[in-house]
Amino acid sequence: MSKFIKNLKLKKHKDALILLIIIIISVSVYALSLKGVKFGGLFSDFIGGAVYRVYEIIDYPIGGAEKLYKNYVNLLSVKERNEKLKRELKTIKFKLNRYENYGIENNNLKALLFLKSSIVKRSIPAEILFHGIEDWFYSLYINKGTKDGIENGDGVISYDGVVGRVVYAGRTGSRVIPATNPKCVISVIDANTGTMGIVQGTGNGYLKMRFVFNSKKIGKGDKILTSGLGGVFTSGLYVGRVVSVVRKSYDIFQRITVIPYKNLFNVKYVLVEK
Repeated sequence: MSKFIKNLKLKKHKDALILLIIIIISVSVYALSLKGVKFGGLFSDFIGGAVYRVYEIIDYPIGGAEKLYKNYVNLLSVKERNEKLKRELKTIKFKLNRYENYGIENNNLKALLFLKSSIVKRSIPAEILFHGIEDWFYSLYINKGTKDGIENGDGVISYDGVVGRVVYAGRTGSRVIPATNPKCVISVIDANTGTMGIVQGTGNGYLKMRFVFNSKKIGKGDKILTSGLGGVFTSGLYVGRVVSVVRKSYDIFQRITVIPYKNLFNVKYVLVEK
């Protein structure tokens, strides 16, 4: 018998045995109470406390599981709200970008309207649709054509200055060569010295000012404006700025390089001068 008890390893399973004994006693007391046997005093308190302890032990994992489930449900709810907020944030950012774009376009249109009211010549507003695929500096296309009064040779300008000239006027759209195209020639004047000349595109984003004698004064940084000669462009429109002047004793004319204004290829709305 003693060997059997040792084999049970009571010390190792003590808590489990005590819990089993309490459960057996509790069940026995409950069964006897159904038969009319009454218990009271310390014994009753002991049994009640034991039963409560058993209930507490059994209820603990259930309560823990319930809390874990509630936390899981709350986590799913938070995750769902987070995803919803992310979608709403993307929508707001998209709308904000559109509003900013509308603001930029509104300012550009205001500037174009001011320019239209400032020039004497008749002009037709147009929008640049895209630049030619053959070369960024060689052509661009506008959404106005012959049905709107556009003709070959018309000058194209923006609020910042000269853009180019129409070389092909279709019915609903026209091809324009920018000022940097070698085929585009414009009569100009140096705003600082009054020296006149002709600018022509070089095809690489710059202009060269031609037919300026070595004796004429012109300097680096000078503003170059349209002269109004030829009747294509209104006088006083910005064309570019001198970045290089080379004088050779054996040359009759100076070699002058002009850079157009920086937004020449970023403009969207233009006026076609008639």
